[in-house]
Amino acid sequence: MSETSTSARPEWGTLIGIGLTFFAIGVTVNVLVYEHVGSAVKTIAAAGIVLSATSELAYIAVRDVGGSVLAALIAGWVVASRFGLLAASLGTRIQVGHLQRSCAALNCLDPNVGVAMQQPTPKGVITAFWWVTGALHLGWWCGTFTGVFLGNIIGDANRLGLDAVFPALLLAIIANLLRQKPGLIAALVGGGLCAALLPIAPAGTPIILSLTGAVVALKVPEPKAATS
Repeated sequence: MSETSTSARPEWGTLIGIGLTFFAIGVTVNVLVYEHVGSAVKTIAAAGIVLSATSELAYIAVRDVGGSVLAALIAGWVVASRFGLLAASLGTRIQVGHLQRSCAALNCLDPNVGVAMQQPTPKGVITAFWWVTGALHLGWWCGTFTGVFLGNIIGDANRLGLDAVFPALLLAIIANLLRQKPGLIAALVGGGLCAALLPIAPAGTPIILSLTGAVVALKVPEPKAATS
């Protein structure tokens, strides 16, 4: 990532890479969504209202195993709850008006916040944020419409292995967190509890209760800084 003398715009290679990634995600996710809802209008509406591939897939996963609508919605909310934390972290680094701050909060996703937070100045943070936001939105919406089109053609998405998209996306998101002690503890506790409850708890409940892992991780003391 480089910052020019006049702009904090990320390199074109970074923006193109993010756009292509979200294009691929948009295609695969919306092929699956279209297969389940059977409506192009509903699929496109979900892509715009939810604006979270992982939340949409969490909802589908719970409904597919017989969970209630409420359990599926809560599961989607649990997965999406990280966006609030991302918005809070971005808010501490930007100095903009209420309108732009509100718009930024509604667009906080893993890539744009991650790239923005690497910038050394508040102006650089918000500039990088909006550049990456534009790239991922372009990729997401091109992928969404392509996925809706393909959904009319391929029929059963599972035969192409698209059912593996959900776990793959989640692993990509949490990969860096697993290298940190709190993240690893949250994953082990939440994942272990979820796996233990799957055979006995109502569908969707294990995902919801896996939040216990995050609560446990918050109790982990911060490592003491080394003193010379």
